[in-house]
Amino acid sequence: MLTLLEPPGAKRSPTVGNYNNRSAQHLLNLAPEEDDLYETYEETEDYAENEPTGNILTRSFQFLDQYLVGQSSSADYNDRWKREFRARPSWCDADLCLQQMNRGKATGNRYALYSRSLIQKLLFALGNTVHRNAWSIILAVSMIFAVCCYGLQYVHIETDIVKLWVAQGGRLDEELNFLPNIKEAMRNVTGDSGPELPRENGLGGGYQVLIQTPEYEGQDALAAGPLLKHVEIMKHIASFNVSVHGVDWSLSDICFKPAPPSVAADSAASSLGDVIDKIVPCIWITPIDCFWEGSKALGPHPSLPKSSLGPLGMLLSSLSDGDMIRWSDFDPIAVIDEIHRSFNLGSHYTFFERAGVSHGYMDRPCIDPLDPECPPMAKNYFDVCPHIDRVREIAKKYGTELEEEKKKDSGYSFFDFLGRKKREAGDQPKMIHPAQPADSIPTIEDAVPAQVPVSTAPIPTTTTLSPEEARAAEEKEKKQKARELKDYCKSYRKSAFEWLKKNKDKWPEVMSENMYPQNVDYAAEMTGGCSGFASNVLNWPEDMILGNPRRAKKGGKLSGADALQSVFLVASPADVFLRFKQKPGRNSMKTGLDMDAWNETAAEQVLQAWQRNFTKSLYNHKANVDEDGNERRTLHPLASTSIADMLEEFCQFNYTIILAGYALMLAYAIVTQARFDNCLPATESSMGLALAGVLVVTFASVAGLGLATWFGIEFNAATTQIVPFLTLGIGVDNMFMLLHNYRDVVKLAGGHAEMAILMRETGMSILCTSINNILSFLTGTLLPIPALRSFCAQSSILLTFNFIAILTIYPAIISIDLRRKKAQRRDLVCCLYGDTREESYSMISKPKIQSKRIIGAPSEASIMQQFDGITQAQMASSDDPAPWSLHSFIRYYYIPFISKPASKVAIIVGCCALLGASFIGMRQSTLGLELGDVLPEHTAPAQFLRARDKYFSFYPMFAVIKGPNIDYAHQQRQIDNYRQSIGSSKYVIKNKNEEPSEKYWLGLMRDWLISIQRGFDEEVAKGSFNLTSGTVIGSNVSEDARLAHALMCSHGSLFGCAGRVGKIRLVDASGIINSDGFYNYLTAWFNVDHMMYYVSQASFFPTPPKWELSKNHTENFIPAAEPLAYSQIPFYLTGLTDTAVIVDAIKDIRSVCERFTDQGLPNFPQGIAFTFWEQYLFLTGNLMQAISIITISVFCVISVLLFNPWAALMVVCILGIMTCELAGFMGLVGIKLNPVSAVTLITAVGIGVEFTVHVVVSFLTALGTRSQRTSSAVDRVFVPVIHGSFSTLLGILMLGFSEFEFVVKYFFIVMTALICIGIINGLILLPVLLSWFGPRREISPTGGKTTLTLPPPLPKNANSSRSGGDDSDEDDEPSGLVMYSRQAPPTTRTSGGNRGTVGNNTRRLPAV
Repeated sequence: MLTLLEPPGAKRSPTVGNYNNRSAQHLLNLAPEEDDLYETYEETEDYAENEPTGNILTRSFQFLDQYLVGQSSSADYNDRWKREFRARPSWCDADLCLQQMNRGKATGNRYALYSRSLIQKLLFALGNTVHRNAWSIILAVSMIFAVCCYGLQYVHIETDIVKLWVAQGGRLDEELNFLPNIKEAMRNVTGDSGPELPRENGLGGGYQVLIQTPEYEGQDALAAGPLLKHVEIMKHIASFNVSVHGVDWSLSDICFKPAPPSVAADSAASSLGDVIDKIVPCIWITPIDCFWEGSKALGPHPSLPKSSLGPLGMLLSSLSDGDMIRWSDFDPIAVIDEIHRSFNLGSHYTFFERAGVSHGYMDRPCIDPLDPECPPMAKNYFDVCPHIDRVREIAKKYGTELEEEKKKDSGYSFFDFLGRKKREAGDQPKMIHPAQPADSIPTIEDAVPAQVPVSTAPIPTTTTLSPEEARAAEEKEKKQKARELKDYCKSYRKSAFEWLKKNKDKWPEVMSENMYPQNVDYAAEMTGGCSGFASNVLNWPEDMILGNPRRAKKGGKLSGADALQSVFLVASPADVFLRFKQKPGRNSMKTGLDMDAWNETAAEQVLQAWQRNFTKSLYNHKANVDEDGNERRTLHPLASTSIADMLEEFCQFNYTIILAGYALMLAYAIVTQARFDNCLPATESSMGLALAGVLVVTFASVAGLGLATWFGIEFNAATTQIVPFLTLGIGVDNMFMLLHNYRDVVKLAGGHAEMAILMRETGMSILCTSINNILSFLTGTLLPIPALRSFCAQSSILLTFNFIAILTIYPAIISIDLRRKKAQRRDLVCCLYGDTREESYSMISKPKIQSKRIIGAPSEASIMQQFDGITQAQMASSDDPAPWSLHSFIRYYYIPFISKPASKVAIIVGCCALLGASFIGMRQSTLGLELGDVLPEHTAPAQFLRARDKYFSFYPMFAVIKGPNIDYAHQQRQIDNYRQSIGSSKYVIKNKNEEPSEKYWLGLMRDWLISIQRGFDEEVAKGSFNLTSGTVIGSNVSEDARLAHALMCSHGSLFGCAGRVGKIRLVDASGIINSDGFYNYLTAWFNVDHMMYYVSQASFFPTPPKWELSKNHTENFIPAAEPLAYSQIPFYLTGLTDTAVIVDAIKDIRSVCERFTDQGLPNFPQGIAFTFWEQYLFLTGNLMQAISIITISVFCVISVLLFNPWAALMVVCILGIMTCELAGFMGLVGIKLNPVSAVTLITAVGIGVEFTVHVVVSFLTALGTRSQRTSSAVDRVFVPVIHGSFSTLLGILMLGFSEFEFVVKYFFIVMTALICIGIINGLILLPVLLSWFGPRREISPTGGKTTLTLPPPLPKNANSSRSGGDDSDEDDEPSGLVMYSRQAPPTTRTSGGNRGTVGNNTRRLPAV
């Protein structure tokens, strides 16, 4: 993170001559005494020989010395580097420190120095290798990275939110995949027995949902306006069509429908199978089912003419008048009764009774009593006929003439005479009307003449009528008048209703107030919920269809609600395929559909097309726009494809944002590295390196993503929205760190092995920060959320690639740039030379013929003549920071301030207060993650989820019983108790009997068997069965009785009636189904009462075998069903308002499931709440485990690298404080604790290392007292850390522009807070703690000295063998380095016994 590239005036001079200005450093005790700048080595002085004493420790030291000591010589460096060594010896070269310890000149932490020496030597060797083979390294590593990039062609972006959220391999994953795994294991191929219930898989799935929210704050949803609006929307949805495969598809084609009652193949009604399929309505859950208007959307769609019923349509007088069959005027029970009287429906008739299929919607109240079609059975039906004349009169008075409705005539049919028309045969004249158009809608009075004159004169008679005949004639006359009045009323009915709607203020002139049309109490009608067309089984709890329902008092009727919700059940692709598959003997149900190309894939395409257009149509509906054209979103749709489609769209890389972020970082890097000379890039400028560095980090990141793809790590929103910016912000820190030290090292190295020294001195910090960053993201993979695991794994891979690139490719590029600098070519425009090339060249290189370094002073004239051009540059590079710079403020103001005792106490008190506030924030922190935050703002799914969170606290769930090793026959009571125990939860919706509101398959099967037993008992009383032999002896036995006979005779694989018929009960007095034939009964119930099976949502697997009741009672063996491997029981949960409540509900229900599992009934719960909130049960434990692991990892890494557990402990303590403060910050600003925020907390530990380890390392390697070392450390690293923080902030800045709210909230805001908290703790609190409790320095000079002298140079032969030509730069420049000193030192100093020969003031450096 050391990213500051200070201006030229902020660095120390590379020569000793400019060290005179030291007043500021002496004030801070940061500089050595002038007398210690040089050391005179005695000729006889040599390394002490350590005699072996037999001590194991001593022998280990000798062994380590053999490999880690004596590889570096003080003669290799210039005076500037030596001065740096005296102040920070172990930072510069641990080998030389160990040499001094062996000479007895110093004491210290030998283990730390051995570790440091090893790492420095490896880094030194790496730097040399890279420098010598720069182009080869770039090519080799780039080729490896390019191969990794090849994997990007296999990128797969995961958009299934369940797969992104559910932990793989965990309990929840096992439960969600239980059914597919069972199916695969059993390899059971299901037939065309019926539609498969759409599986509720957590979100969407088989459900399409619409939420209608208020148009303005405070609007009551339980009013005529919102309810009628919902009716219109439902009609729009029901009639909505999409064209796929050249055919139009509507909701009725793809919705889930309960299977219609089975009709025997030899039955007269078998030809009506297709018609029955069309009449059976879709199952949808809607608040308008409480009212007659709910039937308007049911259709059928498209319209179903009565002619499709054939002769039956003409014979049924219970059908309404008109040519079309519509649920809005269809009375199911009347039709069923009429058919039952003519054709005995047997068990089918009892089915309708049990299902509660009565008058359909005809007896339900009307939302709008002025709707002309409102049926007479409605409680608020308004009969306008008595007022029709008055309405016409008043309307005409105010200038409106009511329009007479043209009568629609129908053609004559013989069936009209025989059927429903025959009831009027004796009451009206027979008339033949013109042919009626096929598309017209007839009225109920089509057969009545339009104009029949009403005669008031006595009817002439030729005979005297008897009293009975007179009464009959009078009655006939009354009926005639009634028909005339009815026809007259009908002709003006529609226009009269329209006038009354528009002129409510005129009602007093038409009728008295007590005769006004009356609206029902909508809230009262909806109290307790609504029901579908089968009122006994299709019940919709009010919490499911009403948002935020309100009551005046607890347990009372509803007083209002804020929102309405409708749910559409959509069939599975297999169901849609089977529905339109050509069936033998039946016509194609979809005209124009290519049956050769029709398969499940085509059916799935139809489903997806309809669902996508459903969402788009409603999202752009006119109801979402107000009168002024402004958006007023009140309709919020969600289809099962919505979230996947949205994630697929927004999970693509946003290259505009990515390029903007990288351009911003590139601009920052170039600006900080820019140096100009005469409006051109100067030689010292590093803009090219900054540009190359950002490109290298980018290339490494792309290669890392490619390798992640090779590893099978799938991409998701976090990959595309976060990873590029986060890794950029963290990855460039090391680049800036190398650039920060690059300029200094060039001056310090004196033309000797610059890259090796750069890597040796900078590599330690890079290792500490990079390893800990990588480990922190690896630790994040401990969280079991797949999306977060992928994010952490990808981030760790990318950071690893950045780490590799920054140690290989980038140093090689720097090495190439070093050659440019030595050639004095300008940055970026290398074809141009700098203006001071000759003078600067003399700083860096020396002629080949010059073999000695001049440390004395030649003639003044020669000095001025040779260095006149660079004197100003030397002065600008003095030790004093540039005026008005941040470094100047730190040295002259900040360090003196924090050095005062009062300031330290104030800092401790302030940080304690901050920590205390963080504890308060953590107490306020809550669990949770709004699903709407995970989705992009201003998208339909996000708006829907926010509306759901605001208005609805209702969730469906299933209790799944895990087979096949369950004996259902003998565990019936246990299953009942299991259901009742779950139902006792306060979160489960209950009926008036305090039982779960939803019926379940075992109870429905029991009710069916009881009704069958009742029919059998009636036939037994008639003597239809021989109870001894068990045979049927009656001639006209009811279907229920014959079915009961088959049930009693079938038990297991046997069929025997003797001793069983009439002797056993299908269901005993305690409600237990006969266990001998339980699985046989299950087959019969599934096949005969299969509509109830589908309504029960039992979802059996394996499904029972097919079976039909035969007329021959001896052939009615019912095969036993296989033991169920999977079955489920439905429940509705309510009151789940927030995460804490949902977690409590999960715990409550899980405890019941676990208890019954222990009792031998394997089971588990399943539903949205469990899918998305289950992980909160273990979140705290997982988070603590992950933080503990990363903390221990950081401690171990730092302890190994620094070999100082006390220093590692101090770093870990600061990291712990930072983590607590970050968690407290999230609590204070309302950022909830969830897996996403948990990842940021875990990675914060690793990222926080960058704010602490640099200070600690600088503190350890400095000499002096704790206060002096603290001042030295802060002076050295404060500014680089500040600018490093800024570069990290730049990297994540573009996250603030993400379309995903969770990216902004959980990454941009939290990471920004982390940077601020890291600065406070790493640069303010940590220095104070170090000044009091800091670890001992790694090395201490003996004799109480404050600086460490250098050891004498190694012998020439040792030095030669050590270097082995590795440090040669002769390939870069054909010259060495000449350094001049303006002022000769007090005495002549030589190195290694080689005294100077030039004026006794020069000494020769080794040739490099």
